[in-house]
Amino acid sequence: MDDTQGSQRSAKRAKLLDILRERRPSLMRFLSSRLPDEADAQDVAQDVYLRLVSVQEPESVENPEAYVFRVAANLANDVHKKRRRYDTVDDMETLSELNETAASIEFARQMETRSDIDQLDRILNDLPPLYRTVLLLRKRDGYSHADIAEKLGISPHTVHKYLKRALSACRTAWEED
Repeated sequence: MDDTQGSQRSAKRAKLLDILRERRPSLMRFLSSRLPDEADAQDVAQDVYLRLVSVQEPESVENPEAYVFRVAANLANDVHKKRRRYDTVDDMETLSELNETAASIEFARQMETRSDIDQLDRILNDLPPLYRTVLLLRKRDGYSHADIAEKLGISPHTVHKYLKRALSACRTAWEED
């Protein structure tokens, strides 16, 4: 590659990045309309920047503005796919366990007697700390599998596995007592 081609490539890459800077408010509105979580929109905007910096042949991009928004749309779609994959419980047995355990936990919350509340507290405290944290983040705080994974630094698959084990252990302990 000669200096002229290198200069053209740098100029085209700079043009892509200029468009990103100039159109950032529009890009953020675009991403926010596709991603309800503002943090996800910010993350995707950062990923767009990283993609633009690493474009191998920026001179082949005919419409830079459309390209920036297409990259953003594709990355937003990737976020949706990941969320669907990890937030969907596909095993019917697990779904049944989740429903039974959720009903047991909800029932325990509604109990007026201190002994039932103490029993639930003992069951939760007997869980391994990470299982208990995952269960509480999901059931009490309403976090998604992906949010829990990010918060704890584990994979969404591991979150699913820990949640399933925690719920199973809770159901078993509740039925034994």
